[in-house]
Amino acid sequence: MSRAPFHTVVCDMLGIRYPILQGAMQGGGGPALVAAVSEAGGLGILPTFGGTEVRLRQDIAEARRLTDKPVAVNITPMGRAFTESRAAICIELGIPIVTTGRADPGEAAVRSMKDAGITVLAVIPTVAHAQRMAAEGVDAVIASGSEAGGHVGGIGTMALVPQVVDAVDIPVLATGGIGDARGFFAALALGAVGVQVGTRFMATPESDLNVWGKTRLLEMAETDTIVTRAMTGAPVRCIATPEIEAYERARAVGAPAAELQLLQRAVRGGRNADDKNLRRQSAAGQIAGMIHELRPVAALIEEMIAGAQQLAGELDPRA
Repeated sequence: MSRAPFHTVVCDMLGIRYPILQGAMQGGGGPALVAAVSEAGGLGILPTFGGTEVRLRQDIAEARRLTDKPVAVNITPMGRAFTESRAAICIELGIPIVTTGRADPGEAAVRSMKDAGITVLAVIPTVAHAQRMAAEGVDAVIASGSEAGGHVGGIGTMALVPQVVDAVDIPVLATGGIGDARGFFAALALGAVGVQVGTRFMATPESDLNVWGKTRLLEMAETDTIVTRAMTGAPVRCIATPEIEAYERARAVGAPAAELQLLQRAVRGGRNADDKNLRRQSAAGQIAGMIHELRPVAALIEEMIAGAQQLAGELDPRA
């Protein structure tokens, strides 16, 4: 079989057709979405943040029921016990690929997974973090710009990716602000060998994001996200809601800790409502303003590849 367009080293590394990864997303990226991305030639990635060990096992089983293509797991380091328990499940169940995010999971966890034959990719927000993860033995890094949804750093994708490419000798993928063919093509021009896409995949029929979240994505402008510590204690880019905006206004004027705690409870109450359809919090990136309709995963991926081919042709002076 001939190689697919934009075949890169990461396609061989991960056993995928296109160098497109789906960012792990709690509350939006369940097994149906993960399987759909893998079936369409990319790599679907299950989240562990906010979930139990039992839930992770169930999600892995369900994703594998829906596809025989590679499926990955993201481990968000939330302390040694959490990281090592999720790594152990990935090893036990033969997960071929693991991504890590938010913070350095520790060389011991990386080494245990590598020794088990797992390919490990680390999501990183700075050059120094990329260098540290490369030294710890990861196979590739995913440079995450501040435009991304979820836990973020402070450097934009356009500035971060080429600096990481120049700083490490392992493959670099790009994420943050990528949601169509233009972003995909631009990431390759910056030296990345692939991309990770999150927010755009939430606006699909296969995503389990609730009605509130999908409705908001379709009506948002690029200014309708906010970075806050109210969600998890670390900086998270998410959909701006009245609860988050109230917390951030109070924090900016130096409100007392007791007041901030009450406002934070309101934020987390919206995120953790018992009725899924009443939950009013979701991570989202700045590309939300580009989303105007729900599109099936396979259509999005094919449009991304075809659009990038067209862009390449338009820029080719021989064409």
